[in-house]
Amino acid sequence: MKRKSLKIIISILLVLLSYGFIIYKIVNLEELKVLTFANQNFKCIDFWRIIILFLLMFLNWSLETIKWRILVEKIQEFTFVDALKAVFSGITIGIFTPNRLGEIGGRAMFLNKGKRTFGVLATGVGSLAQFLTTVTTGIIGLILVLALYPDKFRIGSVFNSISSGLLFILFLFLIWSYFNVYKIKPLFFKFSFFKKRADQLDVFSEIKTISLLQVALLSFLRYFVFMSQFFLLLKIFNIHLTITQAYISISLTYLFTSLIPTSTLIELGIRGSLAIFFIGFFSNNSLGIVLSTSILWIINLAIPAIIGSVFLLKKSSNKN
Repeated sequence: MKRKSLKIIISILLVLLSYGFIIYKIVNLEELKVLTFANQNFKCIDFWRIIILFLLMFLNWSLETIKWRILVEKIQEFTFVDALKAVFSGITIGIFTPNRLGEIGGRAMFLNKGKRTFGVLATGVGSLAQFLTTVTTGIIGLILVLALYPDKFRIGSVFNSISSGLLFILFLFLIWSYFNVYKIKPLFFKFSFFKKRADQLDVFSEIKTISLLQVALLSFLRYFVFMSQFFLLLKIFNIHLTITQAYISISLTYLFTSLIPTSTLIELGIRGSLAIFFIGFFSNNSLGIVLSTSILWIINLAIPAIIGSVFLLKKSSNKN
């Protein structure tokens, strides 16, 4: 009984931390304080676009849920709804942790005892697939900007060649790692924690190539969902880009955001700065750009974290 009470207390503390962080971020978004219909000429916001943004948010996390179900199906079956609860609960914990690493632990709470180590590793494979997607689309964006808008990068052809080469090497390494994930199993046995859980590592090494391909495809679909959200928000804030310009600027923003080690406290600021730089290739509406990144964070992370807190508390209170 005491153990159950402790888990409930921990869950409540995690939820309070999540809420506190969300409130802190929103209160300190200076850009939102100057958002008025008058100064941005938003007298006729199309509210159907807002509805689409929220529908895309649920599609985004639904795709992530399907990914996670595929990766953990070897050890535990989940209904879509239960898996979605795990994903949203992970967001609640992850939102205030560095690089949102807490998402992994949040999802693992929904796995049965004895299966959580595999759940953590499987979630890591899903994150690797998403990172691979970001790097792949970012490299394509870099190639496009160098080919179509060479004047935008004026830092020297040597630097461009070196950075492009390094990104391509990273891409090849990620491809190899992702499709040879079973080969890293011996590395885990160097740690006593994993030695005691060898059976879970055995399952981890049995993830089929077809499953990895499915997860990779879902990662690409997810990527283009939140790219569409970003594009739609830019439209709302009167930033009109061509499809090519939007692809270049958004893909490069996500690429360099993912490559910079960061804590959650400054992640939004870094993403906003990078968005101003890359989208600034084609628009000087800096306020609209930062507002787009800020509202995207609220829709895709803050709101799901609040929803996830309900599932997290319910899960903790129902545990025996």
